[in-house]
Amino acid sequence: MSEPNNILFNTGNHTDSAVIYDKFSKAEQQFSVKKDKTFYITTPIYYPSGKLQLGNTYTTVLADAAARYHRLLGEDVYFLTGTDEHGLKIQQKAEAAGISEIDFLDGMAKQIKDLWKLMDISYDDFIRTTEDRHEKAVAKIFTQLLENGDIYKGEYEGWYSVSDEEYFTESQLAEVYRDDAGKVIGGKAPSGHEVELVKEEAYFFKMSKYADWLLDYYKTHPEFIQPEARMNEMINNFIAPGLEDLAVTRTSFDWGISVPGDEKHVIYVWIDALANYITALGYNSDDTTLFDKFWPANVQLVGKEIVRFHTIYWPIMLHALGLELPKSVVGHG
Repeated sequence: MSEPNNILFNTGNHTDSAVIYDKFSKAEQQFSVKKDKTFYITTPIYYPSGKLQLGNTYTTVLADAAARYHRLLGEDVYFLTGTDEHGLKIQQKAEAAGISEIDFLDGMAKQIKDLWKLMDISYDDFIRTTEDRHEKAVAKIFTQLLENGDIYKGEYEGWYSVSDEEYFTESQLAEVYRDDAGKVIGGKAPSGHEVELVKEEAYFFKMSKYADWLLDYYKTHPEFIQPEARMNEMINNFIAPGLEDLAVTRTSFDWGISVPGDEKHVIYVWIDALANYITALGYNSDDTTLFDKFWPANVQLVGKEIVRFHTIYWPIMLHALGLELPKSVVGHG
């Protein structure tokens, strides 16, 4: 199985920058027009509740280098990045600052764009999940999944981390607090953040329905998750133990995209944020030119901590929508 850099640069097993620059130089010397060949590369969309971390910059620079390389080859490149702008943390940060959520986010998005400009990042589009083009498309996606029978309403109870904006089962907690009778009363998520027991009504995505299909897809498309160790991690840690249905709405906050016809629910990150890779191309819009041209993505770059979302939740959602999957998800770190 190829290493991640093979997918991005076709540089063999070398990872040093000298090899990459050598490939750039040769590509420039041997430039040939290949505008009939497309290359779509994405970074994760970053959560602007605070300053970006070094890992965010690393991912973006890596994507930029790959985009530039494929442009040198004469390919028609589309490089997407952006921000994930919904959720409880954003709501809390804006309240603490005494401003509206959108004013807070406008300021954060500008800081990120200014940083990418300073670093000369050559992205083609910067998607914000608060944009009308995204919110309308996500509402349609949710309705499609609901009408197809892939989403149902139920009640969820679990250990919730506000910082991670994620639920955890007791067995997933890194640390557990118990009272004198031995009852679990709290704990810490794998990230080290505190969790609290939360119970709420929610809509669930039938992930369990697609577990066998996903395993089969992994086997028939070994290039889908890179490097190979990431695929083994997904199978052994998340799929083999039993893939559970996923809560995809929240009622504990209101800063998000409302569920059509059930406004007390907001569509959660698993659908909202992940869908950006297709909504940015015009999926579910009046103009699908970019989607028809560039989807499926050639490479989706992610940090190791979000590989699960992009290689389990994301492919299942795409399959349920009847769409092709990305050619490769590269988990670095």
